[in-house]
Formats: sequence, C-alpha cells, structure tokens
Amino acid sequence: MAGSLALPIPVLPPLGCNKLSYLSNPCISLPKLGYGSLNQNQFRRLSSIDGNSTGNGLSDSESFSTKPEVASGNSDSGRGGAATSNEILKKLRRYGISGLLSYGLLNTAYYLTTFLIVWLYVAPAPGRMGYLAAAQRFLKVMAMVWAGSQVTKLLRAGGALALAPFVDRGLSWFTVRFHFESQGKAFAAIVGVCFGLAMVLFFAVTLLWA
Repeated sequence: MAGSLALPIPVLPPLGCNKLSYLSNPCISLPKLGYGSLNQNQFRRLSSIDGNSTGNGLSDSESFSTKPEVASGNSDSGRGGAATSNEILKKLRRYGISGLLSYGLLNTAYYLTTFLIVWLYVAPAPGRMGYLAAAQRFLKVMAMVWAGSQVTKLLRAGGALALAPFVDRGLSWFTVRFHFESQGKAFAAIVGVCFGLAMVLFFAVTLLWA
C-alpha cells in the first residue's frame, strides 16, 4: 500500500505481426507505466499543445490585460493636436492682456494681408461691377479668408506665444510714452486702431471695385 501501484497496460500487436506469433515472440515490448508517470506524460502533452499560454510564458489573463494599454496609447495620439493647441493657449494666457494683444495683432495682419491677396490675385475681378456685386464679392472673399484662418489657427497661436514677451515690453513703452493711466486703456486704444484700420481697408477696396 505504501508503494505505487503499477497496473499493466494491454499491449496490442503492431501492424504486420501475426496475432499467434506475437503472443509467443512479440515484435515490440512496452514498459509498464504507473499512475504517476502516466499523469506526468499526459500533463506534458497537454502543455505542449497549448503553445499560446505556456510557450510564450504568458497566460491568457496577462495577454488580455495588455490590450487596453495599446488602445489607450492610440487614443492619446489621436488627441495630440488638440492637446498641443490647449497648451499653447494656456501659456499665452499667462501674459495677460499682452498675450491677447499679441494674438490680436497677428490676426489683424493675417486678415488684412490675406484679404488683399485673395481679392487681387487669387480671385481677381474687373472694376465697376456695381455696389451689389461688390458687396457679394466681399462676403465671398471674407468667407475664404475665414476658412484659411481656421487652418492656420495653431500656427498663429504659436507665433503669438513667441511674440508675447516683445509685445509686453512694447505695451509698457506705449503706455508710458502716450501717458495712459494703465495698460488696460493702452490695450483698448491699440485694439480700436486695429479694428478701424481693417474696416477702412475693407470698405475702401470694396468701393473701388463697385
């Protein structure tokens, strides 16, 4: 009872051997296997068949746990552009009205320059077209300029961030030079000049082609 109980396994004659001759002189002989060795062989066969879990050294739960990490990495890369734009805007807000003025000056320069390029070169039109046709043309050109501003928004934000320190110094000098009570009033005066210059240019060009 203490030792392992070994049971004989019936041996079938191999192909090509006579049954009667095999009983007297078998072609092959198989060793007797106990329960312990039989269970070990069966376990080794099952583990060798399941090559995905034991061959790679990873279980199913471990391999499955790595999939959400790959998916999260792809989603972060998809939001890379938005994250960059938000970071630039946050850094630009640190300069206060100087950062806002820097962005406004770049926007004014963009709209004035792009409007003239589109009106004169991209979509030229003959003069003396009438006031109604000139107004319609103005709206179409401004729609094209606005579409271009959405594409170059990130570029202008980066440029405004780079120019913000210089604009801050310029705003301080402008406030002292023209005796403004605060930088806020100097900022309002500069914004008013930018809007006035843009309106004069837009209406002047439209009326010249009317």
